[in-house]
Amino acid sequence: MEQQTQKPDMGEVIKNILQAEERAAEIAEQAKAESKQTLADAEARAAEIRARAEEDVKRELMLETEQISAEVARQSALAQEECEGEKRRIAELAKNNSAAAVKIILEQLSEKYAG
Repeated sequence: MEQQTQKPDMGEVIKNILQAEERAAEIAEQAKAESKQTLADAEARAAEIRARAEEDVKRELMLETEQISAEVARQSALAQEECEGEKRRIAELAKNNSAAAVKIILEQLSEKYAG
């Protein structure tokens, strides 16, 4: 007995190939859409991270500025206090004895500005 080899139905083969190509195209489109979404998600996340980092830097700068301003105000107040004290001292010296006051001031100035 002779065994007959059955030839495949060419119409069925072509149909299967076309279906496989369609499915491959669908998979490629789905992958493309998913990659676009993944990229969009990553960009949105990066924008959030950037915004938070900017907020952190702005907050730190604001705090640093406040601290510096407070220190400047404190130093200014101390200098003002010291200046007022010297004015009072000089006024008191001048009131008590203007010749002695001038002598003390000249001595202090010559010490201050001497080499």
